[in-house]
Amino acid sequence: MQYFVKRGEQSFGPYNLSDLQRYVQSGNILTDDLAQSEGMADWVPVSQVLGNIPSSAVDSGSLAAAAPEPRLVPLPPNLHWVILLILVVVTRQLFNLVWALVQANWARNLSGDNKPLVLVAMYPAGIVAGMLTILVARQPGLGGLFIIAGAIMMLVGVFSIKHAMEEYYNSTENIGLGLSGAMTFFFGTIYLQYHINRLAKWKKTGVLS
Repeated sequence: MQYFVKRGEQSFGPYNLSDLQRYVQSGNILTDDLAQSEGMADWVPVSQVLGNIPSSAVDSGSLAAAAPEPRLVPLPPNLHWVILLILVVVTRQLFNLVWALVQANWARNLSGDNKPLVLVAMYPAGIVAGMLTILVARQPGLGGLFIIAGAIMMLVGVFSIKHAMEEYYNSTENIGLGLSGAMTFFFGTIYLQYHINRLAKWKKTGVLS
């Protein structure tokens, strides 16, 4: 049987019973967190689900002191991907850059690595450097290279976000998330936002559609 765990407004899972036992023993899940399976009408304390497991293994107070809190990362703003697409078109890609930075900052929290944010931020840096080189130094060739290099770094950054999402949602919150490399290449942040919308729905319903 699969269980979802709720802490505050965030829900996580699904986990089987052995996963719950292991996470309670490691301190990642506390016995006063709430749990629910598909056959349960209400959320109940994890301690009630675990039942007869020895109290020494599920003492939430001692485990919480001995082990760090779980690194469960909330989702970024759940802007619908269609609205994102419209904003990107209307602003001529400007909003795409803004949203890429939002997604990259979220990916930084997922992976604990600044790489996605640094790579995405190199795009506006490349544009600024390129425009200055063209307008001030009067070197359009070199300026164009700066802009192209920034665009390439942006693409690499988007793939870093993809990797962080797959790594996190196939380990910490193991739901078997898989993203297409081709769709990421052609649609970038819009494609990633589509999957963020899916994840938001999964958080509410327990179903990844």
